[in-house]
Amino acid sequence: MGAFHDQLQRLAEQIRKRLPHVHGEESTKQALILPFIGALGYDIYDPTEIRPEYVADFAKKRPGGPPEKVDYAIHLAGTPVIFVECKSADVSLHNFSGQLARYFNATPACPVAVLTNGVKYLFFTDLEERNILSEKAFFEFDILSFTEADVEVLETFSRERFNPSGVREQAEEIIYTSKISGYIGSILRNPPESFTRFVLGELSVFAGKRLTPRVIEKFTPTIKRAIQATLLDMATRSIKDQGEQKAEMPAVAHPPKVDVAVALPPPPVIKVEEKPAAPVVPAAPNIVTTAEELEALDIIRAICADSPMSANAPILHRDTSNWFTISTISIRRWFVRLYFNQRKKSIFTKVSPEQAKALSPGFEVDKGYVYINSVKDLYRLRPLLLLAYEEAARQTEPAEAEVG
Repeated sequence: MGAFHDQLQRLAEQIRKRLPHVHGEESTKQALILPFIGALGYDIYDPTEIRPEYVADFAKKRPGGPPEKVDYAIHLAGTPVIFVECKSADVSLHNFSGQLARYFNATPACPVAVLTNGVKYLFFTDLEERNILSEKAFFEFDILSFTEADVEVLETFSRERFNPSGVREQAEEIIYTSKISGYIGSILRNPPESFTRFVLGELSVFAGKRLTPRVIEKFTPTIKRAIQATLLDMATRSIKDQGEQKAEMPAVAHPPKVDVAVALPPPPVIKVEEKPAAPVVPAAPNIVTTAEELEALDIIRAICADSPMSANAPILHRDTSNWFTISTISIRRWFVRLYFNQRKKSIFTKVSPEQAKALSPGFEVDKGYVYINSVKDLYRLRPLLLLAYEEAARQTEPAEAEVG
């Protein structure tokens, strides 16, 4: 993770603290939006670069009426390149793109329009028709929940890297990459019959054999487990390689940045066959298990069900006054703890802090604690949870005693 990613992480923490005290559009601009524009490298104090209340030529609410104004127009070399329309932090951004379109359509030189409430930033351009703003955003950035891939895309709009003439091509690449990545991700999560047939057909052991529906059905779970094991192995090897590089080299050159990278969408909850309920250590009478904790337990169970170890390593859980423990085989062999009764939700695993950070891109990680905004974030922590689960399942000696 680079300096820009770290800067956004610091800004996100500031915005989390400021957000409860931000009321109204002007407060949103000053406390949330201008710091974000500054993080992109633009000089918010230079009126030739950031022009507030910018008047778009010919943009009028009605014939003969006063010209409309866009909240901020970011200029490079004296030309507007990004329009920013601001709404209050507590306002949804739906149904405001029409207003933004009038500014954009009146200024052909400006290739990008951004609609924001200080937390979410929607990026628009003219994908369907020249100089006519598309109704749908081609990129969305959430300052309170982003991935490394999101940061890579956002950085292309920074002052240092922004190329106004390449926006349409970049927008198309983002959309196509997102769709292709989503399609590949759905195949890897739930291989269709055609994919299973292709894989088996490529293996010499099945050469000349008839791939009947029964054979396909038999080997689909095997291929699914093989995919998961391969992805997990790739992630683990990547972490190991990064550690070896850091140990051998005093300084590591940053790899060339890719202009566009889009994260795979979070996987859906995977329904598995019902199994006999695993034994649960009862909680103390004064312990209240919350709906969020139970939802997290279901998500983690679904994730771990894809592991080849799941058949012999059942998921157990126990609630305490300080944390919610999830374990396998024995309650002493825990692999993740949920800290949902604090101001900031977090999880903690037995994976090393270095591995936890590497497997949690886009999340704040401190001494092994991974901070999340909602239970749904657990989907994006799938590699970390699987690694923690399988390491616990492999233990030959019981882990330390649970402290309630």
